[in-house]
Formats: sequence, C-alpha cells, structure tokens
Amino acid sequence: MTFDYDLFVIGAGPGGLAAAKKAAALGVRVAIAEEEALGGTCVNRGCTPKKFIVYAADFALQNQLR
Repeated sequence: MTFDYDLFVIGAGPGGLAAAKKAAALGVRVAIAEEEALGGTCVNRGCTPKKFIVYAADFALQNQLR
C-alpha cells in the first residue's frame, strides 16, 4: 500500500475539515485522520449538543409556565 499525499491533516474537527477542503479545492492530495467521529468534540459532544439541550429545557420551561 502506498501513501502519496501532499497534506496529512490530523483531526477532523472544524479546523481540520476546513483545511482539508481548502487544500483539496486547490488540487492538493489530502489525507485526514480522526480517532473518533468527524466534526470533532465540539460538534459531537460539546458545544453544539449542549446548546440544543439548553434550548430544549428552556423551551419546555417556557411552555410549562403558560
């Protein structure tokens, strides 16, 4: 098996995905490695899920008080 890339990105979080997409659009041969799900911690377990949970709790509270 041969590995012939111009850029190897470690981490498929927002920054890694943006770098890989930009490089690929410029014709660079890109490989990307991620230990877990694409999107990184913020998208999958951190900021984004937390915002949805807080919104849902607030929504439920507001509708309960009516």
